[in-house]
Amino acid sequence: MRNLQELVHQFFQVSRTMTNDLNQRMADYKLTHAQLAVIEYLLKKESSSSLVDIAKYLNVEKSTVTRAVGHLEKNNYIHQVPSIDSREKRISLSDTSHDIRSKVQQTKEDFESAAFKGISNEEVDVTFQTLLKIWNNLNGDVNKQND
Repeated sequence: MRNLQELVHQFFQVSRTMTNDLNQRMADYKLTHAQLAVIEYLLKKESSSSLVDIAKYLNVEKSTVTRAVGHLEKNNYIHQVPSIDSREKRISLSDTSHDIRSKVQQTKEDFESAAFKGISNEEVDVTFQTLLKIWNNLNGDVNKQND
């Protein structure tokens, strides 16, 4: 049990350290890792999206997405787009986001290279599969563990 407790502690330490490091690297662009996640989702979608869809994808509360979106709007990275449902807030990437896209991507790649230096692709794959199993255990979806 001690090893498991130490593993959980180390996992949270690594998670916080990675978040802080990425936030520092993104400070030049006035982005946090949470805001970057919203931008990456919109890039992946290649269209506008609702805050509810973003919250579901990121597995966070809508209020968390609302705060991130507020900062992104303030920094002109996104803009609201019309929606059929007036209660739904839809957003899309702005020209500013597209202008910094390659610089932000390079910064993120540099971060990933530094974080995973000396770690083989096989180790990354095993870690990914292990994290996926933990995710599924916590979300009650044990059927997806074998996917």
